[in-house]
Amino acid sequence: MEQQRASLYHMASFRGNQRRPILPVRQRQTGIMAVLEYSSIEIGSAPQRARGAERAPVRGRARYREPGLNPFDVELFDLSSTGFRMVTFFRPQIGKHIWVSLPGLQPLEAVVRRADGNNYGCEFVHPLHPSVAKHLQINLR
Repeated sequence: MEQQRASLYHMASFRGNQRRPILPVRQRQTGIMAVLEYSSIEIGSAPQRARGAERAPVRGRARYREPGLNPFDVELFDLSSTGFRMVTFFRPQIGKHIWVSLPGLQPLEAVVRRADGNNYGCEFVHPLHPSVAKHLQINLR
């Protein structure tokens, strides 16, 4: 019965007259009942997630490393306290844990969250302090 109820929520349609479908973001178990959390996106757009911090356009280089591989340079294009966007011809898998060395900082652990061609969006495992992120955003313009 609970599984059937969850599938009904999963098939949720449009909200009022808006052209924003309600899509499931995450399913979690709480006791017997499954709870679905929902997010809305524009039709025809790439899936969007709420950002934890304001991102700023930057232009700089960083060192990228995966477990068992040698580090190499990547280009940074966006940076916030919670993550960054990099361009590389190496193809990391979504969900892969990586390490990135930003200028002046020790290597930071991050997770690859999205890919679009050679652009990869990554989320820091431990977010940067806002003042550190602001300093990097200013220096990497």
